[in-house]
Amino acid sequence: MREEVINVAINEFTKKGLKFTMNDIAKAMGISKKTIYTVFDSKEAVFEGIMDTYFADFLAMQEAVSKDQDMDVVIKIEKILCVLPEKYHNIGLSNLYELRDKYPRSYKRLMAYVSEGWALVAQYLEQGIQEKKIRNLSVPIVMTMIEGTVTQFMQKKVLVENSITYEQAKKEMVKVIIDGIRYK
Repeated sequence: MREEVINVAINEFTKKGLKFTMNDIAKAMGISKKTIYTVFDSKEAVFEGIMDTYFADFLAMQEAVSKDQDMDVVIKIEKILCVLPEKYHNIGLSNLYELRDKYPRSYKRLMAYVSEGWALVAQYLEQGIQEKKIRNLSVPIVMTMIEGTVTQFMQKKVLVENSITYEQAKKEMVKVIIDGIRYK
């Protein structure tokens, strides 16, 4: 039930932003709102469930990349930096900006998860340097650049104001970074 509520909530959040209600979720599921409250005590708890599910999906996708023995280390970095579980593709940054303003605890949880996901990228950067596939760069500096850029994407409205999706922005960022770090 918890997972189903979260999946429906993601869909509602994608369609309506923060304007979706617990009634919308209940109606989409064909259950009573009261039943939802047996699983989640508030709308914010639903958002936190979405964040937890996002991070679990993100880690599963990272693990799949890690296990692929045929994938070059530079490609692994590129894939991990661009990974975004499919059900989150259309959420939209403007919805995340609203989340930041109205549900700061949930937004803070999301940002903590985004930051946690970078350890594997740093590991692959080190590996790429050792394999001479990546130039000898300061890994902490590269990681700070990546984290800072992604954080800015999520905190500033520059993408929305320029009609650039988060996915497009990440792909462009990754292209610039990969071109800059690749051993030549």
